Order: sequence, then C-alpha cells, then structure tokens
Amino acid sequence: MKYTALRAFEKHLESAAPNRYSDIYFIIGKEGFERKVAADMVVSHILKEQKNPSLGLLTFESDRLSTEELMNELNTLPFFSEKRVVLIQDAEKLNKETTSQLELYFQKPNPTICLIISASAIHQGTNFYKKGEKAGIVLDYVEQKPWEKEQSIIPWIESTVACEGKKIDANTSRFLIKLLGTQQSTLHSELQKLICYVGSRPEITMQDISKLTSGVNVETIWQLGEAIFRKDSAASLRICKALLQEGSPFLSLLRQIRTQFQTEFQVCSILSNGGTSAEVAKQFPYMKGFILDRHVQMAQSYGMQRFKSGMLHIDATEVQAKNSGTDDALLAELLIIKLTM
Repeated sequence: MKYTALRAFEKHLESAAPNRYSDIYFIIGKEGFERKVAADMVVSHILKEQKNPSLGLLTFESDRLSTEELMNELNTLPFFSEKRVVLIQDAEKLNKETTSQLELYFQKPNPTICLIISASAIHQGTNFYKKGEKAGIVLDYVEQKPWEKEQSIIPWIESTVACEGKKIDANTSRFLIKLLGTQQSTLHSELQKLICYVGSRPEITMQDISKLTSGVNVETIWQLGEAIFRKDSAASLRICKALLQEGSPFLSLLRQIRTQFQTEFQVCSILSNGGTSAEVAKQFPYMKGFILDRHVQMAQSYGMQRFKSGMLHIDATEVQAKNSGTDDALLAELLIIKLTM
C-alpha cells in the first residue's frame, strides 16, 4: 500500500496498532526532516510498549553500510526486546549488491523485525521499489506547490505546539511561515524556542513571533516586495541595500522574497482563472479589506509571466549565492534589476 501524505500514513499506523504493523516501510521524500518525522512515528508506534525501547532500534547509514552486517541483523532474532526496528538512512546511496539482497529479503521478511528504508528518492520503475511496495508500506511524499505546502504545514505546526501543551492559531502559523518559509526543520527549531519563550502562557501569539524570531525586519521586507511588484527599481534597490547593511542574511532575504512571490503568484493564478477577490480571501484568510485589495492590485499589475520568470531568477540567484563566491550585494542588485524590469 502507498501513501503520499504524512497524516494518511499516521492514520495507517494508528489503525495497525498494536500488532498489525508492516514488516517493511519505505519513507521517500526530498526533505530529510520530513522523513525523520515519519520514521520516528513508526519507531514510536512499534517500540512504545516495550520494556527497553532503546535496545530495539538499530540505524545504518547507507554510505557506510556493510551488506553482510545488514543481512545478519535482519535475519537475527531479538534478544532484549520483543521486536526490533532496523532503519536504513539515505537508501538512495545503497549499492547494487545491497539492494539485490534486500529484494530477496522482501520475499520473506523476518517477522520479529520492522525494516524502515528512508531515501530522498527511489525510482518507481526499479525492482527495488516495486518489490518493496508489494511487500510493505510506502510513504512517498508528493512534491506540493508552495501554497499547498503552506496549507499542509499549518496543521503540523498546531500539532507540534499542542504536544507541548500550547496553542497557536492558523493565522499566527501563517505569519510564522511567511517569516521563515516552509522548511519544517527551520520551523521546528523556531517553535521550540517560542515554546520556551512563552513560558507558562498557554498560547503563542504574533507578538511573540515578532519579538523572538530572527530574520529580516518584517515590515521592511514587505515594503521591498511591494516596491518590486510596483516595478520601482530605485526604491527596491534602496530598501534591499539597507536591509543588507543592517545585517540581514542574504539567503534569508531571498527566502522572504521567494515567499512573497509564491503568495502573489497564487493570487494572480486565482484571478487569471476567473476567480474573484472572495476566492483569494478564502485561500488566504488573513487578507481582508485594504490588505486584500492591495494584494489583488499587486498581483494583477505584476502579471503571471513576470511571477514565473521572477521565481526562476530567485532560484538561480540562490544557487549563485551558495556556490559562486560572488559578493552578496552585487547578486542582490542584479536580482532586483531583473525582478523590476
């Protein structure tokens, strides 16, 4: 059986408890943190009732994996726990010998072991994938569009906070996403800081996020975005230069600009497909009144083609910033010129 979303996968684990879990789980997705969350979920479900759960987990790194050692572990009966979990990390790096041995193992897995295979990608046309899917359960994260990912992350933020006995509403979660983007590892780290920061208070607010969350000045970054969408090169260059001089990390600045482009692109897409302002507000509940009108105006003025090419320019600039050694100020200036042409 195959799942493409974490919540559906979690429901499977809940329904399989306590003794109908699969012997084999594939967890596939680009983001390592997402895979870790899913793998931890499997481990927690399977080992939570055991007397010594810490003795029940064995983790292998694929690039340092001995095929012989792995197969010996998979075919060994547990001594200190009722059932063991064997986790293979970064399985896209497995060599041919190991995948061939695992394909044979899939035909008759050890019922006292749960094997978790975690990978950033495994081609669905390979025997390894096909035989693994036939023998077990696959969680293969579907790559979501930016706005879809934002919507799916909000419940995860609320759940993460709830596990610590706190609350956070949807609009506050969106605010945090607008600041930090949709990478869950970054969000998780920031949520842990926020939970400590609020202390005994039961709820995380936007004010808490504004005071604690590091990054660029929120009001100013939105001013930069609006200047770009007005195609005001002079104002955009001036604001961007000021942000960099104030010490704003360039990669963080790029992330903020990308988030704004993704939001306005979706607004533009809704309107281009015959949607109304009301439909935009339904998709983005925090857009109301003057704020909604402003977003609609910016999206219509900038245009669909500019949004598409703009996001490509932002991605290319990020690659340059990480790999080329070119001065950040120069890269920023070149990007702003491209975005406001």
